[in-house]
Amino acid sequence: MLKAISRTSVDLKAIEIISSLLQMVNTKKATYNDKVEQLEKAYAKYIGTKDAVAFPYCRTGTYFSLKALELNEGVEVILPAFTFWVDAAMAIMAGLKPVFVDVEFESQSIDPSKIEKAITPKTKVIFPTHLNGLPADMDPIMEIAKKHNLRVVEDCARSCGATYKNKRIGSFDIGSFSFGYGKSFYGYGGAMVTSDDDVFINKLRDMKKDFKHISLKDLSTQTLKGILLKFLNLPYFYRFSLYPLVYQFQVKGKEEYAGRFRVKMPPYDSVPDNFKIDMNNVQARLGLRQLKRIDRTNKRRMENARILTEELSRIPGLHIPPNFIDREHVAVHYAIWTERSKELQRFLTINKIDAQDETAIDTTTLERFKPYVNGKFPNAQKLHNKLIFLPTHIGLGKKDMLYIANKVKEFFEVK
Repeated sequence: MLKAISRTSVDLKAIEIISSLLQMVNTKKATYNDKVEQLEKAYAKYIGTKDAVAFPYCRTGTYFSLKALELNEGVEVILPAFTFWVDAAMAIMAGLKPVFVDVEFESQSIDPSKIEKAITPKTKVIFPTHLNGLPADMDPIMEIAKKHNLRVVEDCARSCGATYKNKRIGSFDIGSFSFGYGKSFYGYGGAMVTSDDDVFINKLRDMKKDFKHISLKDLSTQTLKGILLKFLNLPYFYRFSLYPLVYQFQVKGKEEYAGRFRVKMPPYDSVPDNFKIDMNNVQARLGLRQLKRIDRTNKRRMENARILTEELSRIPGLHIPPNFIDREHVAVHYAIWTERSKELQRFLTINKIDAQDETAIDTTTLERFKPYVNGKFPNAQKLHNKLIFLPTHIGLGKKDMLYIANKVKEFFEVK
């Protein structure tokens, strides 16, 4: 094989790269944000909500969403135990108390049957995560929320365009989306919060009044980094650029490379300054272009995922993403579970397939969240450090997908 298969691809077209570089020449217009409102309206229309508000990061949007709900100190937020650590961290930074419940092993999403038992008079929010493009089971979640007068904040970071019963995720109450590296909707970073609640949206906008424009230095770094990642992840470049680093870490076990691949977990004792940097025009213009093709790129990933499902569905000891007829999984990542995940990951890396770790974890294992843990979470524990991603991104075709599937079957000694 002449190339290595990257874990992701950066969805930038040549004309978008040229446009971004030309925009930075006009420094005043580039760093400003007069195009952001246009993206907000277009994004809300796509998701199916009345409005949307742009933020610099998904975690920023999540934090300010929780603050905009104007909840009292110590109010409880119900989260899945198996999720991104940052969701619980944002709840705590907002002065709230995370309450963890277990997830379904099959979907890796919050288990609706466990939610009601965790509700107390202090509970005000349910915070489900739509992992890797697969929607959580929203009907029972929304029924519980309605019954107990709770708000629902959806973590949609990896799931732009996914649907539950033909309704886009992020349109049930409040949705928080990411446009960062490795996501299906790329915007040199950036994020969006969606909702039909006019009062909530107006409060979000009020909170943004003191946000600053990005500096030219930071804009240049942000944009050029995205462009560089585009080229480093191209198939033939990847073999000589990022893949050797992955190999040294995953196969050789060299800890000096750990910082490049392990998730960083800042303390978030206070709101960082970069939480108050508004989205800029370079990002907004790219986002408007991304909206025109997100359904096509999602379809491409879904086609790649279907090939893997067809090839890997009968391997003992391997759990692949489920096929729910009421949900459209946009396959931002194809998460597979096996007790031998680290062995499989090493084998795939040797065969030039970058199968990255799932970044969702059993958050109750982290020291910072142990004071909030009250119970056991067997499915979260079973999933913890046992999931890896098989690449399904739009840079791959049928031949690539069959190569990946055949290597997995070779590992499990299945013909």
